Amino acid sequence: MSRRTVRRSSAGRPDPQPAPDAGAGATARRLGLFAASSGVFLGSLDITLNVALPDIARSFSTDLQTVQWMILFYVGSSAGLQLGLGSAADVYGLRRFFIVGLAVYTAAVLLIGLAPQLPMLFGLRVLQAVGNALLMACAPALVTGLYPANERGRALGTMAGLGTLGMLLGSVAGGGLVDALGWRAVFLARVPLGLAALALAAYALRERASDEPRHAFDFWGAASMFTGTASYVLALALGGSLGWKSPIVAALALACGVSLAAFGFAERRAARPVLDLRLLRHRVLAPAFVSAFLISVSAFVNWFILPFFVSDVMGENAQTWGLLMMLMPLTITVSAPVGGWLSDRVPPAYLTTVAALMTAATVFSYVGLDASTGVLDIAIRSAAMGLSMGLHQAANANLVMGSVPPNRLGTGGAIMTLSRSLGTVSSVALLSALVAAREAWHTGALTGAEAAGERAFVLAFGDTYLAAALLGLAAAAVSVTFWPPFVRSRLSSGPA
Repeated sequence: MSRRTVRRSSAGRPDPQPAPDAGAGATARRLGLFAASSGVFLGSLDITLNVALPDIARSFSTDLQTVQWMILFYVGSSAGLQLGLGSAADVYGLRRFFIVGLAVYTAAVLLIGLAPQLPMLFGLRVLQAVGNALLMACAPALVTGLYPANERGRALGTMAGLGTLGMLLGSVAGGGLVDALGWRAVFLARVPLGLAALALAAYALRERASDEPRHAFDFWGAASMFTGTASYVLALALGGSLGWKSPIVAALALACGVSLAAFGFAERRAARPVLDLRLLRHRVLAPAFVSAFLISVSAFVNWFILPFFVSDVMGENAQTWGLLMMLMPLTITVSAPVGGWLSDRVPPAYLTTVAALMTAATVFSYVGLDASTGVLDIAIRSAAMGLSMGLHQAANANLVMGSVPPNRLGTGGAIMTLSRSLGTVSSVALLSALVAAREAWHTGALTGAEAAGERAFVLAFGDTYLAAALLGLAAAAVSVTFWPPFVRSRLSSGPA
């Protein structure tokens, strides 16, 4: 029978997490860690779709704007489903739902790789999103259940590093697969990886018995959250192309607001709500989610604005940008385990704040760059960005998963992943709109050759990075609200 112990949490209060099984040795825990991380690794490989989109468009005789719905269907569905599926996994079994997620994800990428028609491709991307949502919600919960509090940060950091390694390998291998075998290869190549992950998970993961009584699943809460989140993602995605005053965008924004209001109503009446609204009043959890969202909005600016600066202003080719793009995931792969290890030794709230300040400072360092900027200048900044992001992800994950109730680990993992997902989507939509608006303003303000050249974009680039840096500072300010409980705890407990 599993036992529960009271440990000091990262917030200085008794840690709500159950102790790991006494019989689980170091080797068994490492196998479990790699099994859970395999799901995050598989999910991160979807970055290969970005390089496959042009070939998909040619294969189905359509345009890039149409095939980009493959990304929208996937991101919107995955984000909308995470919270409901994470809550269901808490009740019906994290291991069981994780294995189902692996099976669904693997089946989906197989079917996508064989799909004969584009509409079928869109539908199968939603199926893939179901699998991904299960993996992203259950993986951090499973890792949290495997390790004691003093090793949890390192384990979660290792999981984050392995996930980012998937992005790195996907970025490197995706282009080669498409050139050699076509777009279907980026999906079919994941099938053997999915089968291997299934075998490892079935062998290495164990289900922790739950003594919580089972209630009827909160279907209305899950459905309203899905509708609200998916509407938010679609509204942001379409706002840039259709215009923010478009009736479609307005309807989606209205649907988002109504759905989230319905969600709040449903949660107050559910026997076991998808999201216990009391968690939103938690001294650590709610600010941690906000901080992760803001940092994602701030840091993701590098992924979609910096390429235009490198190519159009610096005049570098795509190969150079590809090498620069690898630096961020490479440094995250290294720094996330280090950040997890550090967060086991110092309160993760402190490390979260330091990492947020590092991110804000790095983003601000891009302000003022111009055509004289060298590749080394960008490389140093990209590596610094990856370093700060790896530290923040690991510390934030340790903070959240160490504070969430033991019967809500899947929910905690889902909200943690959801906050980052919504942050990246919001970053693309809002900061893209900002750079376009500022470029138009500077073009009107400049005269002669300056207006005809790249000067307007350079100025707009600086304005956008300044705004992103301020968001990073806001994330740091929010994270400071974690500090008082730690300070009081350390003062009252005295020297260790």
